[in-house]
Amino acid sequence: MSIFKTLFSGGDIVDKAADGIDATFYTDEEKSAHFATLLKLYEPFKVAQRFLAVIFSVPYAVFWLVTAIASFWRDVTPQVELLTNPDGIAPIVLMINIFYFGGGALEGVVRRFRTKKEPE
Repeated sequence: MSIFKTLFSGGDIVDKAADGIDATFYTDEEKSAHFATLLKLYEPFKVAQRFLAVIFSVPYAVFWLVTAIASFWRDVTPQVELLTNPDGIAPIVLMINIFYFGGGALEGVVRRFRTKKEPE
């Protein structure tokens, strides 16, 4: 009896087909749920970005501040050359700041161009 029931009952097949068709189209609610999941998974990455930005950028800014203050009493040309040396910490701080601020800025630019309406 169960063989005939399986063969001739179309309720499950129709339900599964409807679920499959529904799964192919994303609704706004599904998109927002996926984006919320993405943000939750992105949190450790943001913590790493903030950690790197603080570890390198704050001391670099303090070094510049101390050099600027010391420039009133001494010649700080060697210190400025050290701070701007391409083999020193300057490119590292630049890359970390691009890494930290660039992602959000790039995302904002992409979002702006994506939502920008074309002239009619």
